[in-house]
Amino acid sequence: MLHAVPELLDALEAKLVAGEDPAPLLSNIRWSELVWWPEDLKSAMVLKQRIASVQSLLMGLQSPLRATLANLSGSESYGRDGLPRESTLLSPRLGGKV
Repeated sequence: MLHAVPELLDALEAKLVAGEDPAPLLSNIRWSELVWWPEDLKSAMVLKQRIASVQSLLMGLQSPLRATLANLSGSESYGRDGLPRESTLLSPRLGGKV
């Protein structure tokens, strides 16, 4: 079965947005038989942007899961200032008599 790259990206994006499992779609693809590869720079840049948007969508869908797993694990995570949450703030005291 031949798949065109843009239509494949459309179908993949639609499944992800709908919350469906994309595994059946991806498992039925013969990757060596993908068609419609860009022939000029403009088409290549558009395709690259589409792929980047699907990657961003995947990362966005994974973030709640990653946050949950991080909170369930016993390892320390980092806060906004780049220091572990439970660490006490140590400020170096450079001192001398003035």
